[in-house]
Amino acid sequence: MSSRYILRSLRAFSKQGRAHSCTGFFHTANLSTALLRKAHHPHYPAVNINYNIQRHVATAEKKFECFNIQDAKDFQTRVIESPVPVIVDFHATWCGPCKLLGPRLEAIISNKEGQVSLAKVDVDENVEIAMEYLVESLPTVIGFKNGRKINKFIGLQEDDAIDSFVEKLIH
Repeated sequence: MSSRYILRSLRAFSKQGRAHSCTGFFHTANLSTALLRKAHHPHYPAVNINYNIQRHVATAEKKFECFNIQDAKDFQTRVIESPVPVIVDFHATWCGPCKLLGPRLEAIISNKEGQVSLAKVDVDENVEIAMEYLVESLPTVIGFKNGRKINKFIGLQEDDAIDSFVEKLIH
């Protein structure tokens, strides 16, 4: 019932707004003021409007770095010279298991709160990097620490196996 009243009020106000506006459109501030006045009409006491609306957004910030490798120089800078361990996900856009593994890796690494980073290497765009690290199957995940290759797994893995892989790299 109250929604019909507000719609009727909106239509009536929009006609008034067009009559007073040189552009033919009504202003949002005028519309909201008119709706607030109409909403407090004595025949519709069920409508209650809170004028002091406060929004609180939870910003529990987890420091999680995930980046795409652009070329060999970028790989050298962001992976080999990184002060934190880096997990490199060698993938391709056409690879089904890669599409399943990517979000799993991101979820597990995001819980590590900045202790490890995730680098993604598209093997179609970075063939020379894939050849240098002997990537023969996709997805291939390699862990780097202090510029050295520490560990590696190939294919889609269970979350527990991925988590233990990440933990071994961190500690």
